Amino acid sequence: MNLQHLKYIVEVAKAGSISLAAENLFMNQPNLSKAIREVEAEVGTDIFRRTPRGIVPTEQGEAVIEYARRIIREVEEMKSFCREDRRNKISFSLRAPRSGYISQAFARFVVRLDKTKELDIQFRESSSLNTIKRVEEGGYNLGIVRCLKSQERYLQQLLGRRLKRELVWEFEGRVLISRTNPLASKDTVTAGELEVGTEILYGDLRAASLAREDRRPEEERIVISKRRVFVSERGSQIELLHQDPSSYMWFSPMPDDLLRRYGLVQIRCKASSPVFRDVLIYREDRKLSEADRLFLEELYRVRDDLDRRMRDRTRTPG
Repeated sequence: MNLQHLKYIVEVAKAGSISLAAENLFMNQPNLSKAIREVEAEVGTDIFRRTPRGIVPTEQGEAVIEYARRIIREVEEMKSFCREDRRNKISFSLRAPRSGYISQAFARFVVRLDKTKELDIQFRESSSLNTIKRVEEGGYNLGIVRCLKSQERYLQQLLGRRLKRELVWEFEGRVLISRTNPLASKDTVTAGELEVGTEILYGDLRAASLAREDRRPEEERIVISKRRVFVSERGSQIELLHQDPSSYMWFSPMPDDLLRRYGLVQIRCKASSPVFRDVLIYREDRKLSEADRLFLEELYRVRDDLDRRMRDRTRTPG
């Protein structure tokens, strides 16, 4: 058995299919099947079994696959340690939902980094399911996943025992509009006032939150609008908000300086708005680095300031 064999079984487990795994590994299916049988013979147990839905790990196979993942990660970390002078390089990687407060914290974090050192920084905005997958596989060190509060049990099932988790923030969705929108002067709006406008979909709540096949319709929709436009690019979303004064979208709470910069306003909706949770995740076997802690320091500082401002507005009459 060698490291490549371990990568084979991890890929088969991920793909759920020998043929798909062979395609992903750029090898033919018979050779991959043979390699899997060799590993099973060496460890003395069946790692996979066939089902109508494809290849799935056996109970003992789950343990073998987890050992394989851990060995692969440790080898990659050893290579990384030997490749670079860690004292002169700062490495950091994060996958997170599209969110103004997270983006602001990340920018502040980068500004604080030692200017005399090399940087290897990766920040990708991603769906929660993709974030869980990439952090679990070791491709990213930190992840922030977003889910509805009602989906907390489902999230726990997805994270399992291999990932540590820490609640970052629990918040209510907000309506994001241009300052030129007729509703901009209001503290709160009704669902009826929003229904006559154009709803921009694929915002930071819809695109990045946890997807479920069994999600109920009332969890999927926040406000029903007959005018809907799907836009995935942030700049185009903001441009449409300005060009169409009646347009709006649902967004996580955004810092005041970002709202001023982009000429936007966030307001509450009197309708029952879903409550979301942003959760920090990282591998059970990983110790947070100095860079990780510096980012989290900025993240919680931005969150606390924004949360305090939101509570102050709620207490202010009118």
